[in-house]
Amino acid sequence: MIGGNIANLLQEANKIKEAMEKIGAGLPVGISIAELEAKINALKTSTKAVDAINAERTQMVNIKADDVKGLNEYLIIIRLAIKSLCGLNSSEYEMVGGTRASERKKPVRKPKPPQS
Repeated sequence: MIGGNIANLLQEANKIKEAMEKIGAGLPVGISIAELEAKINALKTSTKAVDAINAERTQMVNIKADDVKGLNEYLIIIRLAIKSLCGLNSSEYEMVGGTRASERKKPVRKPKPPQS
C-alpha cells in the first residue's frame, strides 16, 4: 500500500473500526479498537508531516529556480558588458565565455539541386 491512496486507506480503516465497535467483545486476542485508532492517528500525523515537508520543498525548489534564472541573466549582462567594452574579437570576451567573432563558423550556402 506504500504510495497508494491514503484517503481510501483511512476511509477503509474507519469503516472497519465502526464494524469492530459493533462486534464488541467477540474480537480475537491481540486485535483492539485502541490499537487501530493509534495506527490511524499515526498515519494521519505522518501524512501531515510529509505534506508540510513537500510544501516546503516545493517552495525551496521555486526559490532555487529563481536564483538560477537571476544568476544566468547576470552572467549574460556581464558578457554583454565585456563584449561592448573590449570588442567582439577580444580575448577578454572569450575568457568570460563568449565566442570571438573570428572563431565563429562562417555560413555556407547549400548548392541548389538541379532543376529538371
